[in-house]
Amino acid sequence: MKIVFVSGTGTEVGKTYVAQQLAVAKRDAGIRIGVYKPVASGCIRQGGNSEADSTTVAGELVSTDAIALWESAGCPLDLDAVCPQRFEAAVAPDEAARRSGRQVDVSLISRGAERWRDHCDTLIIEGAGGLLSPLADDLLNIDLFRMFPDAELYLVAANRLGVIHEVLATCRAAAVSQVTVDRLYLSATGPTTDDSGRSNADQIRHWLPQLDVREVGWKQGLDEVRRFRG
Repeated sequence: MKIVFVSGTGTEVGKTYVAQQLAVAKRDAGIRIGVYKPVASGCIRQGGNSEADSTTVAGELVSTDAIALWESAGCPLDLDAVCPQRFEAAVAPDEAARRSGRQVDVSLISRGAERWRDHCDTLIIEGAGGLLSPLADDLLNIDLFRMFPDAELYLVAANRLGVIHEVLATCRAAAVSQVTVDRLYLSATGPTTDDSGRSNADQIRHWLPQLDVREVGWKQGLDEVRRFRG
């Protein structure tokens, strides 16, 4: 089972959107895809009138990111397999767990990934927040990535003013931990971009010539995702 780990330079930079694109592209190529978001915070309490009604029960915590990933992959297994640990508070997962009187179960993270082994050729794992964001009391996203020695690391960053610093800082922090970023996706933040958006990719290539830098347009390539639901 090949593993692709999708992380970001921060939160709300387009990780789920890029992971969806990867899932759709691989499915179109005939590859069996699994999707896994080990821990999610900011989940919503299912109330009986949302798009998740057919697959969840009233009162259950639902991760909208997990639903989006699951649909893009063609709805393999179930939502608990996609995201087994869900917390309500919209803060870092370790803090969200504390506020609910629980702890993030680190052992469940690896067991959850193993559940996919016989059900996919490629497993796309999406971390929570940025590469150095905490998942548990003693676990950062970069530590989660290191739990999968053969995984590829794809970094997502919002293509806006300031992204050069964010990417360089994240890649250098990764290098300190002997982690290599295999690919960078610069994700558009809207239908139009600021002036820096036209040159950020070239600037990053200048500073990180070995990095595979790709640009992702606004709502590019996901027009057919919803058809996988039905």
